[in-house]
Amino acid sequence: MTFAETQRWLEQLIAGDEAALAATASEAGYAEPAKTATNLALLQEVLEAPKLVITLARQALTTADPDLALNNLERLSGTVKKERLCKVLNDSTSANQLLTILGASPFLTGILCRRASVFENLFIQTLINDTKTEEQMCTELCWLIADDADTATMKKGLRIFKRQEMLRIGGRDLCGLAELEEVTAELSSLAASTLQRAFEVCSLQLQAEYGLPLLDSESDEPGEEAEFTILGMGKFGGYELNFSSDVDLIYFYSSDRGQTTGIADPIRGRRNRISLHQYFVKLSELINKAIGQATEDGFVFRVDLRLRPEGNSGEMANSLAAGEIYYESWGQSWERSAMLKARPVAGSKALGEQLLQRLEPFIYRRHLDYAMIDDIKIMKQKIDRSLTREKEGDLNLKLGHGGIREIEFFIQALQLINAGKNPHLRERNSLLALQVLCDEALITTEERDNLSAAYRFLRTAEHRIQVVQEQQTHNLPTRPEELTALARRCGFVNSNEFMSVLQQHREKVSAVFHDLFYTSEEE
Repeated sequence: MTFAETQRWLEQLIAGDEAALAATASEAGYAEPAKTATNLALLQEVLEAPKLVITLARQALTTADPDLALNNLERLSGTVKKERLCKVLNDSTSANQLLTILGASPFLTGILCRRASVFENLFIQTLINDTKTEEQMCTELCWLIADDADTATMKKGLRIFKRQEMLRIGGRDLCGLAELEEVTAELSSLAASTLQRAFEVCSLQLQAEYGLPLLDSESDEPGEEAEFTILGMGKFGGYELNFSSDVDLIYFYSSDRGQTTGIADPIRGRRNRISLHQYFVKLSELINKAIGQATEDGFVFRVDLRLRPEGNSGEMANSLAAGEIYYESWGQSWERSAMLKARPVAGSKALGEQLLQRLEPFIYRRHLDYAMIDDIKIMKQKIDRSLTREKEGDLNLKLGHGGIREIEFFIQALQLINAGKNPHLRERNSLLALQVLCDEALITTEERDNLSAAYRFLRTAEHRIQVVQEQQTHNLPTRPEELTALARRCGFVNSNEFMSVLQQHREKVSAVFHDLFYTSEEE
């Protein structure tokens, strides 16, 4: 914007001439100039700083959706104190970061507008510049939610924490302050830390009603306390969660041999003794509700338990022995594939590691298992047929041609074939697994580079789709203006450039995938 153009904007703003402002906004590139003119006038009323308002109008043009950025800034100005907002807006770096978020995500904007303290923490205390470990998140949750918190207080605390961390992580992602690997790792740490706090508080609540869960003892002394572990599966297990992921979980506990101590009763001595199985099923149900139940404050993460033994018809929680028997006797090929990424994420992580060690013979066969390639190929063919029926093949970044799932299937196939004899290949994270496969000479440097670049591009685009409204979708938008906004959120000038790069990545992924899964005759 030239000096003369800036002066024209200023004169129109000071004069309160919204019609002229709208015409100028249209020339500058705003898609909804009348609304933009109104927003500028309203911002001037609040900020009483015409030069700053016009500077913001110029800065907003660089965001994914300039009209949305100004509209959301006007909305935010009604919830944040003027002096605090001006402090951020007068710093060009902070102003650009704020406008980037406001112009990209109504979901994150809603979090900013809901509580003034969230804005204060992110921009005045500059938490947008900070990373957090899982341990830090666990510590903060212990401060936020007391051990003796009731269910309603626990749920509210978990959801408040989730929102503020989603804003920090999402803001860092949109503003280019964090690489993909950091974003997915922090989202996974957020899920793990909230699960851990839910486990801790729910355990104390349950013990107040049923007593401690104790294993049977061979002596007259009380047995040891039974333990509980939560396995994170899929992207959660690989530190790869996205902004609207389900958390795929499986619950296990030490043993069925034992019961709770019950609680003291002045008349009956002890009451409310239940079996360990009953106790840990109740604990699992409490954790599910603590994390996944929608309240007035939303949900923490959607919980998916379909990967547990026997799926939806199976027990909510299983003992280690029951789990081991199930997988050894009835485990399917797809369950072997799913277990590649299994990771203890909450509860007793040592117990989870013990279970995974016992399951190694099931997951990693000592002989070469080429039949698994056929199983994975059949799974992908079913997905392709489903996408064709739904007419989503070119839209779906995850399941479509050259998409995320083809990269994941490629990695899993090579691991299932080779990791039985080569433990170095047992890497849960996709990008790290590609590096290990290259180090072990199972893929070429070119294949590693092509698949890694495609994975980063596809997962970043997936994030930039989901962060808009926290919607659980992997599809490209179909409306031209929404596709343009997505391209701009991903750092492209327009949708044509974005789609061209997307197609290049898809073709490279598809070529590598077909080289492994299809012979020339099958083509």
